[in-house]
Amino acid sequence: MKKSVSPPDGVVKRMPPTGGLTLGLLLKLQVVYCLLGIGYNVVSLIGSRTGGSALAPTNPMMGMVVMAVYGGCLLVGALKYVRIYRILMALSVLVLGYGGVVLHLVNFTAARTFLYYSIVAWGAAVAVNLFGLVLNFIGALRLFSNETT
Repeated sequence: MKKSVSPPDGVVKRMPPTGGLTLGLLLKLQVVYCLLGIGYNVVSLIGSRTGGSALAPTNPMMGMVVMAVYGGCLLVGALKYVRIYRILMALSVLVLGYGGVVLHLVNFTAARTFLYYSIVAWGAAVAVNLFGLVLNFIGALRLFSNETT
């Protein structure tokens, strides 16, 4: 029988949460975010290449590249390299939080919504990226259990 050892008095051992959101489910949700981001940029690219307008002022090709790189970062988590995955998610919070959320919000507050195809296109950009930002915070802060389902 294995003996349980308690930490010394005054030392609090942080245990990862159990139940609820697992790493596997988090990664699935992040793949959904990744696909939504790629899809938004594909629609934007098609619009700009067929004589219409892009959905947003961001370069859709660059957006697709960034989302593809992000998708690669998710593979690290799927391979259970949790420490590296958390570092990559912290970087994602900074990069995608700034480029995907902050810049769109600044454009709105600076009355630059004319840069977007419509207010709906602006709202979709913010909503998709806020969804991803929350997921990336969860990954970076390890607010998930290590269970795989």
